[in-house]
Amino acid sequence: MEKKKAVVSLRLEGPLQSWGERSKWDRRDTADFPSKSGVIGLVACAMGLERNDDRINHIAENTQYAVRRDRTGTLITDFHTVTGEPMINAEGKPRNANTIITPRQYLQDACFTAFICGEKELIEEMAEALQNPKWVFFLGRKSCVPSCPVFNGIVYDKTAEQALLDQESFPVRLRKNEPATARILYETPSVDNPTYSRSDEIVDMGKREFRRRDITLKYMEVKNVSE
Repeated sequence: MEKKKAVVSLRLEGPLQSWGERSKWDRRDTADFPSKSGVIGLVACAMGLERNDDRINHIAENTQYAVRRDRTGTLITDFHTVTGEPMINAEGKPRNANTIITPRQYLQDACFTAFICGEKELIEEMAEALQNPKWVFFLGRKSCVPSCPVFNGIVYDKTAEQALLDQESFPVRLRKNEPATARILYETPSVDNPTYSRSDEIVDMGKREFRRRDITLKYMEVKNVSE
């Protein structure tokens, strides 16, 4: 007998958020949409799971993910100064520490609604953790705190995309001065003809290993608006 499915929704909104996909060394980027690995990591944090806990890999492998961009936000770049360990000169004496500037991208005033679909027991455990987190979680980076509760509801017997399109249960969050006829972009797992691929499917979180995930970008018409 097939196990019953459920979908938990997350409201990802705050002054800043950042979902890196291609970050290397001193340059830290952000994707246009929250990554699956980042959102699973957020939930794992709420559940109190260490990064090397095999349950994180299991959750990623056994869940479906979709996300809707309710507000695009503004891409900004901040410049952090990072100081390394003191360097040693030719005489064996320490000299000034090696200081570098690291450009880091953020999405300012963006709002996303994410959906994770899986077995009922697992999704209910995730929903409980989001409402009563064991550890403090954040929107991609530790400096990016949510401005509202992240838990956004739970529904049963739907796929992640079906829940995303259910505007009665999960209204699109637009500003009052934004047109109610707006077309909202969202991404969902692809079966055929993917729009592009993202390297955000967790293989091993402890080792920071990821594989590519096929994505399809679609538009939906706004029917219900929530401020």
